[in-house]
Order: sequence, then structure tokens, then C-alpha cells
Amino acid sequence: MRIAWRRGWTGSALGWLSVSLTLGVVAGCAPAPASALPVSPSPAAASAAPAPAHPSPAPAAAPGDDERFTWEPRTWSPHPAGAPDPADRDLLSLCGAGDAALDTVAARIAERQARALPPLDIAETTFALRAAGSPYVWPRLWSLAGQKLDRNDARERVQHWLASFDDGGQRRCGVASATGPDTHVIVMLALDALADLEPLPTQARSGQWLRVAAHLLVPASSAKVVVLAPTGAPRSVTTSLDAGVVRATFRADRPGGWLVQVMADVKGGPRPVAEAKLQVGGPPPAGFHAEPAPGEAAAAGATDEQTALIAMINAARRPERLPALAHDTRLDGVARAHAEAMQRARRIGHDVGDGNPAQRVVAAGIKVHAAGENVAHARTLRRAHRALWASPSHRGNLLFEDFDAVGVGIVHAPDGSVWVCEEFADR
Repeated sequence: MRIAWRRGWTGSALGWLSVSLTLGVVAGCAPAPASALPVSPSPAAASAAPAPAHPSPAPAAAPGDDERFTWEPRTWSPHPAGAPDPADRDLLSLCGAGDAALDTVAARIAERQARALPPLDIAETTFALRAAGSPYVWPRLWSLAGQKLDRNDARERVQHWLASFDDGGQRRCGVASATGPDTHVIVMLALDALADLEPLPTQARSGQWLRVAAHLLVPASSAKVVVLAPTGAPRSVTTSLDAGVVRATFRADRPGGWLVQVMADVKGGPRPVAEAKLQVGGPPPAGFHAEPAPGEAAAAGATDEQTALIAMINAARRPERLPALAHDTRLDGVARAHAEAMQRARRIGHDVGDGNPAQRVVAAGIKVHAAGENVAHARTLRRAHRALWASPSHRGNLLFEDFDAVGVGIVHAPDGSVWVCEEFADR
């Protein structure tokens, strides 16, 4: 049986939640998300995010309603820099290259941790990165906190942590320190950049045409630029890939916040390689204000998590005048098995040793014309839904008009977080 898959990758960086690639019907390559594992610093002890094989976006800057941001006029990379503090520069020397935007976000994280403020979720940390003009996706976080820190010990810990992951591309890092009333904190953000973005404005006029250009740092067989307008489903724009440069143009035809993602089919499959936010018809927001995703309220009163997630999915489809998806328990089995496989592997992906989505659907004996898959790792079920909605390719699966059925798998990890898999089908 031949199944048509609609692929997507969207890269939301940092925080608790992580979303990985989305596969879906028809042709083409679209965006998909990332992965982020919690970082829970303990006083006088090192705290580092686990290092899954897939990128793990980690918590970062603490926007929050009480913090104000001045946005960079453009989103681009790299931002060459070195940590200003000599001791921090020593740690930075262990990395491939410093980046000023990562330094900025690392400093916010360190200051927040030193003040014993609560950790950030993915939306907050992504907001901080984009305000700093950074297009990076899937950064990882390492932190060390205590009343007195040994820099030699910190070096050894950082070396061990940096050696624990390799996603290809070029290693980039940001490092910062902060001192609180009774603790000192060191924070490092690190990632393996797969592309650099040419400057893209963070503010535009309604109706303005914008040019996207990304220089790939790794080989890619194909690439696509996807834009998410303030309302409606995401859309792919005409994209070219020539000599490692991804180019596209699009028209920002309505006011509000826009998301632009560059995806590429690289070794290991399609994934986001750069992301930018821009505000059309006005200035970017000066502070972060968390908003629920469409459909979140539908989870209230649900008898179980499975029912709650399906209710959120269908409630999100309703405003777009799309029919509700039928609950298919056969797809539940496929989704549950894959959520368990991701939890065991401690990484987000469409194939973590259990086969790709098409193989798993066929093995389950389910006949479909087309199918799609969304996967996420989040602190709560609602946060998983929120992140998937914020991701162009994942929203594309949620709002794909030909899908008529869905199955979901939800697995709880020992730390309380949830691994989520959504299987969509056109039967």
C-alpha cells in the first residue's frame, strides 16, 4: 500500500516542550518542531538538560508580563560575539563560536535563575530569542548554580555536556553568569546551526513583499519556506534551493504577527533550520503575553486525557469550518506505541527505531489514502497542543481538510512531562 505523506518541520526552540517533525499528506516538505526537556536547577548543584539525540530546546530568557523588550530591527545569523566576562569567555572557548544573541538570552536566563523566578516555557523562550534577532531553533541549555562555584569543575561539566550531542552543522554558543542574594549561576546555550539567515525585518508594512534567504551549512536534498499568518492555516511559498542557498519571497497581506520558517530535508530527515517572527502594520510586542491556543477550553470537563486532546483538536478545527475528526482506536494503538518509543529513546522523532509513520500504519493493517503525524514533548497536555498549534507544519496537519480520523497516544514521564503522538488519516 502506498500512502501519501505531507511532511512538515517546525522549530520552536527552548523551554519544556518540544515538537518534532510532522508528516502529512500529499506532496512537499513543510515545517516541523523541536524538542525541549525541562531544566530544573537545584541549589549548589549542577543542572543540565538531558541530551537526547534529537535537539532539545531548553528554557531561556524570562520575558513575562513584567519584562520589557526592545526588538532587534532584523532577524539574522550569526551574531559574532564573545562573552564579556573573562571567566565566561573561558567557558565559551570550549564551544565552536560565540553568538551575541545567544549571550543575550543566556544572560536573561541566568538573571532569572539567580532571582529564583520560575522556569520558562517554550513560548517565552522563543519570544526572547526572536526579540534578540536570532533565527536559531533547537538550542540546548546547561546551567550550574550554587553559593560558590568552582570554574575548573564548571569547565569539566561543560566539556562533558557539549560532547553529549552532535546534530551536525556548526556549533554556536552563548554563556553568561549572574549573582543572586545567596547563589551564583552560570548558564550556557548551545546548538548546532544548520543554516544562517540573511537579515529579515521584524516589522513590515501591510502588503509589503519580503525576501527570505538562508544559507545552508549542511547538505540538503530539498527545502521549503512556510509562512504562518495571524489567522488561517500555514502556507508554503514558492522556494528555490541553489548551491546551498534557500530563497523565497512572500507578501505580508494582513496586519498582525507572522511566523516564517525555513525547513530543509537533511541527513536524518526534514527539520527546521531557521525561524523568524515579524509584526505587520505595527511594532512588535514589548512584552510576552501567553495566550491559549484555539481549542484549549474544550479540554475542560473531559473524562480522560485522550478525550481531552481529541476535543482540543476538533475545537481548533471548528473556527476554520472544518468537520470534526472521528476517533479511530486503531490509530490510537499506533500513536500510543510511538509515544512510548519516544519516551524510551528520550527524543522526539518520527522514527526512533520503531519505523517511520508509513511503515507503522501499514504494519497495523490500517488502509488509508493519506496520513499525517504530530509529535510533542511538553510539560502538560495543553502546552503540547499550544505548541503544535504555534508550529506551521503541525497546524497544517491539525487543519488539513482531507483528514477524517485521528488517534492519539499520551505517555507520562517520571518527571511529570508528557510525550504525545497524534496520528491523522484520510480513510
